[in-house]
Amino acid sequence: MKAGLIQDPMVEAMGNFMTRLSRRQQVVASNIANIDTPGYETRDVSFHLTMQEILSGDSLPLKTRKPEGGLLQGWTPIPSEPEVFETSGLPMRADRNNVDIDREMLKLSETSFTYAVATQLLRGKFRTISSAIQEGRSG
Repeated sequence: MKAGLIQDPMVEAMGNFMTRLSRRQQVVASNIANIDTPGYETRDVSFHLTMQEILSGDSLPLKTRKPEGGLLQGWTPIPSEPEVFETSGLPMRADRNNVDIDREMLKLSETSFTYAVATQLLRGKFRTISSAIQEGRSG
């Protein structure tokens, strides 16, 4: 019997959100690594827009994963990769690089904090489920 835990919209939405936050962390790290690369332009991932899409219930563009055994009913949606874009409007240095270490460190902190909050929300959800299971066993 398959539990409905994976079908929970909150767990699914938070998982997608955390995946996108993780991708943003990678992009910011790449920006920092390229701070001295001539011509490099700052990149970012809009996780605010992503969360708004997830919470609004709008359908995100999804790919599908083929089930093992080839049964059609087992196809599962895979959220699309977060869109990485070049950030415009930032001041350029003489070498045509627009990475600002202070801005990137702020984004790194903001993303880490948001990821930690999402982790706490999921932990609370799993504690609730665990408590219900324990109550069911003792009752």
